[in-house]
Amino acid sequence: MSREEGSRFVVLVTGHAGAGKSTLGPRIADALDAVLISRDEIHYRLFDGWEPSHPATVGKYDPEVNGNTFSEGRVSWSLFLWMIEQVAQKVSVVAESPFNHQWNRDMFEQTRLRLSVPIVEVALVGDRDALLDRVRRRAQAADAHPIKRLAVVGAERLSQSPYQPVMEVGRVIEVDTTDLDSVDVSQIASGVRALLATSRSPGS
Repeated sequence: MSREEGSRFVVLVTGHAGAGKSTLGPRIADALDAVLISRDEIHYRLFDGWEPSHPATVGKYDPEVNGNTFSEGRVSWSLFLWMIEQVAQKVSVVAESPFNHQWNRDMFEQTRLRLSVPIVEVALVGDRDALLDRVRRRAQAADAHPIKRLAVVGAERLSQSPYQPVMEVGRVIEVDTTDLDSVDVSQIASGVRALLATSRSPGS
């Protein structure tokens, strides 16, 4: 898939925590000759910007200072969506993030209306216990970002319900990542190309 005018696209890589977004996202982007935008990486930079340390609490990303809550989550989403909108004007994009709340789905819907390229979603799903095990092991890793350590409680709560894709049926490829090592990225890329071939209308 080239990056020439008329062939650009956005692929969302979504799913619950532990589904493999940060593992598969770069590989999918490479297979599709697209650039990767990771909301986690954006959030890490915001989190790390607090000095001398981030005032986060377990299970709550948005920091509280002197009784005031700062909507850091909304800031990271605003930057994430702005980057998708700007970059997709020039090249194809793979953007990876969960869509855990209605407010970030609503924010994406507003961005979607302004995009002039087709959109496909790769929704990663899997066995709840397997995904939560990944989340817990990742949080215990020596090099884990503090956000990953704080995310365990939220992941346990959110994973109680099946992940709901943000795009409509017919624009979604569902991939079982219970066994992450067995996932065939080339097959995912082929499926994405097939869906893109059926739709070249703005924001579709």
